[in-house]
Amino acid sequence: MKNLLSVCALFLVSGVAFAEQVLDINKIAGKSESEVAAYLGNPQSCEPNKYGKKCQYKKAETEIVYINKKADWITVEAIDHLPYNENILIALGLKISKPKFKNENVLRWELTQGLLEVAVFKGTSSSDYAHIKVATK
Repeated sequence: MKNLLSVCALFLVSGVAFAEQVLDINKIAGKSESEVAAYLGNPQSCEPNKYGKKCQYKKAETEIVYINKKADWITVEAIDHLPYNENILIALGLKISKPKFKNENVLRWELTQGLLEVAVFKGTSSSDYAHIKVATK
């Protein structure tokens, strides 16, 4: 127990914070509306847009643009309470990896874990939102 407390204290002192899982992107990426609804629940609203259909979901404050009837562009808003660092991938149900691009405003992974792109944007003092592109740029 003493060793566990020491490790936890080390992580806190070093500024490394681990995020809790908010959503599992792999359960919705590239899936049909009915498959997404089985995981996220029914959408709160949907509207057509020039790429397909855009739907809002309550779970994890998620917005999905369906392109070719598949969940392709995914925005997750419910991460604004989590630290802005590479560990944010855990909140999205992904494995931690080093981003391809990183600055004070955005962390970006490309061609990672079966996804075209994962971008996490910084808010005032923590993460703001994540935008995931599954197959379409």
